[in-house]
Amino acid sequence: MFDYISFTMMVKEDIVRPKEEGETKYAVARKKAILSAFMRMNGSLSIAARQTRLLLRTENAKVAKYIYSLINEFYGIDPSFHYQKNMHFKKNTYYIISIDERVDFILDDLSISFLGGAIDRKIVYSDDTASGYATGAFLARGSVNSPKSGNYHLEIATKDEVLAGKLCRLIERFHHANFTPKVIQRRDYHVVYLKKSDQIGEFLIFIGATSSSLQYENVRIDRDMQNASQRMALCDEHNYQRTLSSAQNQIADIKLIEQKIGFNHFDNPKLRLLCELRLNYEDANMQELADRMTEKLASERPISKSNVAHLFRSLNKIAENYRRGN
Repeated sequence: MFDYISFTMMVKEDIVRPKEEGETKYAVARKKAILSAFMRMNGSLSIAARQTRLLLRTENAKVAKYIYSLINEFYGIDPSFHYQKNMHFKKNTYYIISIDERVDFILDDLSISFLGGAIDRKIVYSDDTASGYATGAFLARGSVNSPKSGNYHLEIATKDEVLAGKLCRLIERFHHANFTPKVIQRRDYHVVYLKKSDQIGEFLIFIGATSSSLQYENVRIDRDMQNASQRMALCDEHNYQRTLSSAQNQIADIKLIEQKIGFNHFDNPKLRLLCELRLNYEDANMQELADRMTEKLASERPISKSNVAHLFRSLNKIAENYRRGN
């Protein structure tokens, strides 16, 4: 699914999808916080013929429809709605909501100032309204990488440095999750971002993109398990190659001892048996040799890996003496 539609678009459309919820005072306050953040981050004012006009732009038609419906719900007006195509570089379509009436009242009611970056306590005063404000900010200027990319990254960008700092602290102080957002400057923008995959999944729930969060977690877990399996396979291969390398050295020691004195020279039956087993099972690891020795000797006390390693060190000392001509 991620191959046909950007994950960011999927998340935003998940947020604005109609949900069954009662119209409580908390829901109303959350929606106003969404509208306040969206207008603050995506709005611009124009004044012509003594008339103030508020313009809101977005690249997502469903987001534009959602914001339009909120304006109509709260202020009883029908803004004009149109779109335009950007013919430079990416040929994107922008959906524009134009508010020509009650502009000053709306800006005052939503505590919006385009001159300062403070987030008014009249709009954000609880976890619900904090969630709403973060949601509006993400709808306006947010993006998130697909978990398929393996580059976990979610961000909200604004040209207002103060607003970026306030938004960062708002997300950080949310009581029901342990978010650790950071702020960086990228050209003219100040970017609030999250990099930890588990926090991004939690943030998607925080902003109301529950379905997207489930899909995100499924892909992330599958990818992480696949990566873990690959690491284990590489580790197993490395251990196998190390076992083979050690076995070749051990076999060289045993064959030298066999040539010089034979195995019957050993008083310790464990040494004799270990020499025979190593020659017969060249790719066996220490534990496998220990298990075979326990079985062959019918020992009440199992032979351990450390015991096998100690016996091999003894064989190596004997072989090294012969190599030095002693």
